[in-house]
Amino acid sequence: VAMSAGAAQHLAERPLSVDQVVSKLPDTRLKIEATVDDTEELRWWLLGFGRQLEVLKPSTLRAELSQHAREMAKAYDTP
Repeated sequence: VAMSAGAAQHLAERPLSVDQVVSKLPDTRLKIEATVDDTEELRWWLLGFGRQLEVLKPSTLRAELSQHAREMAKAYDTP
C-alpha cells in the first residue's frame, strides 16, 4: 500500500508483519509492504484510512476496493 506519512506513523511501532518493509515514494507517501492474511478485517482496516491509503497490490484487492470507492461516491452523489 501507499500511505500518507501521518497515517503510516503507527506502523513503525506496530508492524503489520515480521517482514514489513517501509520505503519512501517520490510523492511524499510511504510504501508499506507486508505479508498479511486476506480477510474481511484487513479490508475494514484498509477502508478506515479513506483517501490516506492506496492499495497497490495485489491487483484483485485493489480492484475490489476501487469498486467499493466508486459505489460510495455514487451513494453520496445521489440527492
